[in-house]
Amino acid sequence: MPGDAVVQLRFLEPLDKYQHEKPYRLFVGKPDEADITNVSLETISNIPVHDVRGEEEKYELDEHGFQFVTYDPEFTAFHDEQQIEFQYLPQVKQMILEKVPYAEKVFVFDWRLRKQMSEEDMDKLVSPAEILQRHFVLAPSQTVHTDTTEFTLLKRVATHLPNEAHHLLKGRVQMINFWRPLYHPVKNWPLAVCDGRSTPIKNLVAVDQVGRRFVGDNYYATYDAGYKWYYLSSMAIGEGVLFKSWDTGNQAASKVCLHSSCNMPSSMLPEVYHPRFSIECRALVFSPLEE
Repeated sequence: MPGDAVVQLRFLEPLDKYQHEKPYRLFVGKPDEADITNVSLETISNIPVHDVRGEEEKYELDEHGFQFVTYDPEFTAFHDEQQIEFQYLPQVKQMILEKVPYAEKVFVFDWRLRKQMSEEDMDKLVSPAEILQRHFVLAPSQTVHTDTTEFTLLKRVATHLPNEAHHLLKGRVQMINFWRPLYHPVKNWPLAVCDGRSTPIKNLVAVDQVGRRFVGDNYYATYDAGYKWYYLSSMAIGEGVLFKSWDTGNQAASKVCLHSSCNMPSSMLPEVYHPRFSIECRALVFSPLEE
């Protein structure tokens, strides 16, 4: 039976050059005399990750930055992009409105499929053409990060909801992600989430993400021994996790939730299991300013 684990995670290497050179990743092809990225990562071993199985209800979105949830798993047409857009995403929107009771408006703007792959494919760079294909299946993310900075979060509101942005930006804005398995329980490469209260904001480094359709940045994190990591073992169909990529509010105990997939120790894996296959949605969540 899975339980607490000790894993490796990748963090941004704390190089001096990032004091005068912003980290970046290009998804637009490689310009002449430029690198696709200047990001350097380091792998840290012996990181404890606590299994929340049996105590999922202890963890709350505003307190910890993440919240494990259950949902109706009836939708299964993840092979069909149109059905995802017009049937599944509205279900995600409704679920977030129910799980985040103070939310007044939810706009789900993005989704991605990810699947466990061979070691070679896990580390392969994604081409600009592939990243534009909504249904292209990515490998699990192996770098500790969050999906936006505050600057990019506000930019996304203006981009996706231009007619409402002036009004919406007067309130509290969050990017909340929803992650879940597709067809089978997750045995390896589960999503590990970090307690936002254990995350010093000074450890977050903005990294430019330069795409053809959108240019913004997200946060990578440098290593800190004080991070507190959690996962839900054998996450099954009907189970998932909500987590904050950023929160413009200042009253909640957690403003952000670092996250990364992690390769479980072989001693904790069954002899035969289905490779992880998951979907993650990203939503803009709007609510009044906290009092």
